[in-house]
Amino acid sequence: MTAEILALDNALVRAGEDIVLRRTVGSGANVINIDVKCRAAVRAVSADEIVGTITQRDLVVIISPTQILAAQWPGGAYAGGVTSDVDPRIPKETDFALIQGRQRQVRASKPIFVANVWVRTDMVVAG
Repeated sequence: MTAEILALDNALVRAGEDIVLRRTVGSGANVINIDVKCRAAVRAVSADEIVGTITQRDLVVIISPTQILAAQWPGGAYAGGVTSDVDPRIPKETDFALIQGRQRQVRASKPIFVANVWVRTDMVVAG
């Protein structure tokens, strides 16, 4: 674990809240939800962040990769490189976040890498 991830994890323990990331796979009667519980910093978007489809009801969510990697979410070990833009472990716009009792859709997901190591993800979720 890098110093950046450790610092973020410690901050999230002190000032974060529990959320659930959800990826829905399949179709019709074969739909399943794949969940992982994460610690996150959650806040309302600020006025300068409201652009395009982002609204004042949306939320900014910061997560560490720690729980995602530990759970091997969304399923199985990933054999590709962590800097791959198709890394299935990184939340994407078709995923959901269960926050404060509500399911919210991920609108934007921005993984942050330091020295080619995934250290955090900043997301905007629909309010």
